[in-house]
Amino acid sequence: MKKISIALFLFSILIADISAQTYEEMVNRSMDYVEQNDYAAAEQALKAALRKEPANPSNTMLMVNLGTIQRNLGKFEEALLSYNVALEKHPKNSFVRHNRAALYCQMNRFDDALKDYNTILLYDDRDIEAFYRRGLIFLSNKDLFRAEESFEKIVEFAPENLYGKMGLAAIMKRRGEWKEAEEAYSDIVYKYKSNGEVYFNRAECYLRLNRLARAQEDITKAISLGYEDAAIYILRGQIRIAQFEKRLAKDDFLKAKELGAEETVVNDFLLLCK
Repeated sequence: MKKISIALFLFSILIADISAQTYEEMVNRSMDYVEQNDYAAAEQALKAALRKEPANPSNTMLMVNLGTIQRNLGKFEEALLSYNVALEKHPKNSFVRHNRAALYCQMNRFDDALKDYNTILLYDDRDIEAFYRRGLIFLSNKDLFRAEESFEKIVEFAPENLYGKMGLAAIMKRRGEWKEAEEAYSDIVYKYKSNGEVYFNRAECYLRLNRLARAQEDITKAISLGYEDAAIYILRGQIRIAQFEKRLAKDDFLKAKELGAEETVVNDFLLLCK
């Protein structure tokens, strides 16, 4: 009980301290809290600023910042409300709509995200990020035709754009065009040598083409570049199974599990290690 009382006392001091600040001071304080990764305190500081001057023209941007802070706190419904308020004031603002679309994706509300990306493109038909994100949603829905259309738009506006090239290469993979995909990723690697994701994707092509040594090289390169994802250990485990290195493959599958890979998927791969 004593610990609870102390916590409430400290929280009341924080609220009292915030309320004594000016609008600008509270906004600046919220940014300081964000830099310290203290999102709960940042949220309170922004809310206090909004209460202090509810008619301030800068409040639209504050609502966007508040929404982003609430996303970091896992308060998705509250974040959605914050973004909605900002969009009511500025419905054509692509920055706000991008943030809301990203939130919808986090909430697995992909149809709503798609509507936001379509709206962004209605106002700006050269928004590369909107085309890319929309393409990814189509790709996840196995709508390869519309996904390809979105990625091709990017390449049309920016022929050397990484997102456009990666999207088109992903389409090739989905179609089982492994040789063509490998060539596409090799072209990307030539221009983006420090991108671990590209090496990871090319490694999958090499595995499918039974070029195991090349696949292993790309996996090692991707990890050295900081690409730490469950999928890369699943892929390396598959390569090691093909190389009859079952003990090492098991270690990779267990590592993937630690990093959040779906348990049923990992368990199916572990059966191959016996």
